[in-house]
This record gives sequence, structure tokens and C-alpha cells, in this order.
Amino acid sequence: MNAVPVPSHDFMELHPVHQHQPHCKQQCFVFTDIADIELPPEITKYSEKMKNGSIQSYKKENIAAIEPQSTKSRKIAIAVGILLICLALAGGIPLALQLRSSSLLEARIAFIRRLLKESPLVEGYWKPQITSNLTKSFAELKTNNIGAVFWPIPVPCGAQYLDAVQLALEGIDEAQRSTSKSTSMVIVESADEMETAHLRGETAVVLGLSGGHALGASLAVLRSMHLLGIRFVSLASLGCTTPWVAAAYKQEHVVEENYTNSLTDFGVTVLHEMSRLGMLVEISQLSEPAMTTALRAAKAPVLISNAAPASMCNGSNIASIPDHILSLLPQNGGVLMLNMEKCGDRLLSVREAINGINYVRALAGVDHVGLSGSPGSYLYLLAELARDRLWGNAAIKKLVGGNIVRVLREVEVQKNRLPLNEEWIPRELIEGNSYCRYPEI
Repeated sequence: MNAVPVPSHDFMELHPVHQHQPHCKQQCFVFTDIADIELPPEITKYSEKMKNGSIQSYKKENIAAIEPQSTKSRKIAIAVGILLICLALAGGIPLALQLRSSSLLEARIAFIRRLLKESPLVEGYWKPQITSNLTKSFAELKTNNIGAVFWPIPVPCGAQYLDAVQLALEGIDEAQRSTSKSTSMVIVESADEMETAHLRGETAVVLGLSGGHALGASLAVLRSMHLLGIRFVSLASLGCTTPWVAAAYKQEHVVEENYTNSLTDFGVTVLHEMSRLGMLVEISQLSEPAMTTALRAAKAPVLISNAAPASMCNGSNIASIPDHILSLLPQNGGVLMLNMEKCGDRLLSVREAINGINYVRALAGVDHVGLSGSPGSYLYLLAELARDRLWGNAAIKKLVGGNIVRVLREVEVQKNRLPLNEEWIPRELIEGNSYCRYPEI
């Protein structure tokens, strides 16, 4: 009886592997060492005879004689090629290529929607008409995937020295009552509460005051506002200088000679008291000297809201921030909430908005830029931004809200670390103004 040839251990066989890819009809092959296969007893008994030399084993020369080398090489090349095709179909097109392909806008938008479920999109400046029905405004925020808003309570500058504090209190009351009627919005007072509201599917509202004149030049009023839920204060509104801080002026405003052009010592005290309370300082409408002083004197990161670089936009509807102020943000840790909607009366294109984002990022860094002023187009804007290699997942999360959440946490860390300030504004700063005050006893 002729000996049955048995392949040696160094012979490699091709075994078909069933693929899981539905679109891969060909069989993909992998190399398997026959030593790794559990053979039946009828075959394994030959291994003992091989050791004794009773059965002739195949050598590589015999294999080469049976199968020509060229045929074997072609089979290997075909097997490897099929395997690579199957792996490509299984892995799919990389996400980065999907996002950066102009023909896959829907894929990019779907990606942004998923990202905004993880990180809330924070609108840095939301100012609805309180006298109107806010139900529609609330619904628009939800439709536009906005997870949190900074809502400054408006107080007319003309009310300074008169009933500015009363108007602020009435505005806070109206905002609280309107929000309580909504099932999709909730007023929050911390970063943790903002993130919790986002997980519940609610839009978080951070209440603030639109100008320092609403404080009546009183630290006691500031503390009372904090107790009512106010968590940020714009030190000045446009053209509304107070006895302790100078506002930025446009051409139509006239500056009075006895007004300060910067931030006074009492103004610095206001900043420190806000830090002690855990309140965020907003400085977008300050004069350049006042901005510089505030950035250097603040004990916590500041906010510059609804603004744009002065070199790109100098419109009257938003604050125009000089480059040298933007370059100070990394040292302070603050964030500029960039207006994405318009410059003056001119609407910005998506490309102009993206150029503005990249401009601020180049000057201040990715940790110091946020979004503001364009609730109707954020989704498409972010989808286009995702095509840029500079903006990966982590960077976009910082832009949409991560930077603001960081600032809120850092402000909260400073809470109660400074001594209580019980100072009154110096009398000489308010002499000649029409403050209605009861005479001291």
C-alpha cells in the first residue's frame, strides 16, 4: 500500500472565511498554519510514523513541483486583495472624509446634531421682547438646537440716577415668571445645573443685567441681585457710563467732562465683590482703558459677549473689540462670544462668520472663543466649520459651550475666597448727579 502524503507543518493552506459584510460576495481567505488545526485521530496517527521515518513527508521542493510558483503568487495576491476590499467595506469611509466632503452636508449636520446632544450649545446673548409672547421665542431656541442662553435683563440708560434698580427688579420678576410657564426652559445658577438641564432636554437660562447702572452704585444692591438669581452683570451698556466705569461711545454720544474714562477704584471693588459672590463679569461695552483695567484686575475669567474684532466689524449693533484686548484673554482666561449674525445692518455670510471664528482663535486661542447672536443658523454654520481640519470634535465642543462651562466653573471656584466688601461709593463721584437719596441720619 502506498504511503499517504501528509503536508509538513511549514506548509501554509488557504481556508475560506465566511464574511459578515453583506456586500462582499467573494470569499476572503486567510493563511492558517495546519499545526493550529485539531486533526482527527485517523490523521494524527501518521505523525508518529513520520517521526520514525516510515512515511515520507513533503518538502518545499515537492510543493513547488506540484504547484508552480507563479500560480501560487497569483492566488496569494488575489486573496490579499479580496481581504483588503472586505475590510474597507466593513470599516466604511473615515468620518473625517465624510465631514470634509462637500457632497455630504447631511452627514455633517447629523454629526453636529449628535455632538450637540453631548455638549450644550450656549448662546451668549439672548434678548427677547419681554412684552411679547415668549412661547414662540422659547420654541425657536429648541428648534435651533440651543442648549443654554445668557439672558441680560435690559434697563434703559436714561433710568440711571432714577428708577434703574426698580426696572431691573421688575425685569427679573418678568423673566422668572415667563420661564416658569415654559416646560422646556429653566433658570440655572451654576455650570452643573446647566449641564443637568441639558441632559433633561431643557434649555438653561442664565440671568444677568445689561448694565452696571442697574446696580445704583451700591454693593448692597449687587448682593441682593445675586440672591435673586443674577449670575452675570455687564458693567456698562453702550454709551452708558456710570460714576465708577466708562462705557464705549459711538460718534453720536457726547462724553461729559467729569466722567471717568476707565475703571475707578470703586469699580475694581465691584469686580472683586462679584468674584466673591461667584458672578461673571461682562465687559464688552467698556472703553478700551476700562477693558484693560478690568482684564488685569479681575480675580476670575471675564466674558465679552455679542462682540466682534474691530478689524472685521465696527457696527453699532455689537461691541467692537481691538486686537490687543483679544490678546489679553489667554492671560485672564476669559471668553469672547462672537456675534455670528450681522455687522451693523449687513447680514454676515457663513464664510464671513467662520473667518471671524478663526480670526479670534488665531489671536486668543481655541479656549477663548464662543458663539453669540445667530440662533437661526448655528447648525449649518457648525456643519461647514466641521470641514476645516482645525476643528475636530474637541475643538467644536469648546466653541459651542465648553469654554463657557469652564469659565463658569472657574468663577464658582473663586466664590467666597475674597473678603466681604462693605464700601460705599465715594460721595465725590456722585455729587452733581441726580441721585434721589434719603438724607443720612
